[in-house]
Amino acid sequence: MVFPLNFLFVLFIWLTPTKPVSDATIRQVVRTALRTGDAGQLSAQFARTIELVIDAEKVEFSSIQATHAKLILRSFFRKYPPHSFNFVYQGASDRLRYSTGTYETNGQTFTVYILFRQSANRQFTINSLHFRRES
Repeated sequence: MVFPLNFLFVLFIWLTPTKPVSDATIRQVVRTALRTGDAGQLSAQFARTIELVIDAEKVEFSSIQATHAKLILRSFFRKYPPHSFNFVYQGASDRLRYSTGTYETNGQTFTVYILFRQSANRQFTINSLHFRRES
């Protein structure tokens, strides 16, 4: 009798619709994660693979697993702890959302570019993340 109950529970969880992550929600989560330097919270919003560029660290991956990107970001946030982060520009087109922001740390400023893509299940995930150090 245990097997059918477990099966029904798993089936219920699997069939329960998840609430789509809206672009406003994901941008708020990203803003908070960048303001606090929380690589875990930020990487939870990644697609399975993302494009990651951090010019100050000579990191340039056109496709990297989200778990590896999380480790790289953790190191970046330790080396460049956030003092502030603010979105400067936000735009949209069809199933894409894009944002540009300013990340400030220890007297340095990075321009951050983020591309969000809406998947078939209507959830937005981060597909591209760039940190470019300003001169």
